[in-house]
Amino acid sequence: MNNFAKIIERQRGNIKFAYVQNDEIDYLKLFDQFLAEEGHHQLLDPSDKIERYTYLINHNQTKFIFKIDGGVEHRLERRIIAKLTGDFYFNLIRKLAKISLDKCDIAYELYLVAFDEKTKRHYMIFNFIEGRSLAWDEMKDYGEQIKHCVEKLHHYNLVSNDIHGGNFILTPDGKIKAIDLTNSGFIWLTKANDAIELQERFNIKIEVPFLAMAIKKFTHGFKRLSRKLRGKEN
Repeated sequence: MNNFAKIIERQRGNIKFAYVQNDEIDYLKLFDQFLAEEGHHQLLDPSDKIERYTYLINHNQTKFIFKIDGGVEHRLERRIIAKLTGDFYFNLIRKLAKISLDKCDIAYELYLVAFDEKTKRHYMIFNFIEGRSLAWDEMKDYGEQIKHCVEKLHHYNLVSNDIHGGNFILTPDGKIKAIDLTNSGFIWLTKANDAIELQERFNIKIEVPFLAMAIKKFTHGFKRLSRKLRGKEN
């Protein structure tokens, strides 16, 4: 795990960058190298969403994940929240760097974020986590580790907001790490989604603010009632 000391932010033409300072790896150079070779790397989990791709790249016998996200948010409320809270990925790299500095090994590491103001594409470079995702019925078996992982994420104002086995990796040495995190919007409220999903799906209990839990339980109940009345839920 990297001991992040500094995140460098800079502008180069139309592209804004935030990347981890590392004496051994020049992530900006790695970014340029990938763009020059785009299309010659292994494509992972092709998304059904437009302009969203994930690649596996190898650099000096080290594996990295390179992600391209060209999705544009059209929902007005999400765009307003983004204006208020800042860019999702640039906030994410700062929070994950803080986790790494604290030597809290609970999630993936994000080394570079780039945003092309002309094409509206985001680019990210992550570490590759060796291991496998958890099966649904394994979530309870690793309940204590998952509870610890989610509680620590909440401490750093990060959430999963989609609790299932595919979003947790079991490493070869038996550690649980979270992937596919959320850090935008009203995090204090979204934490309650994690708590509700953990409780209802896997009987794992975590503490979140009372008001957030009350609001989310009400909205979840209202959605279920609405679906039932429309004949969309058994």
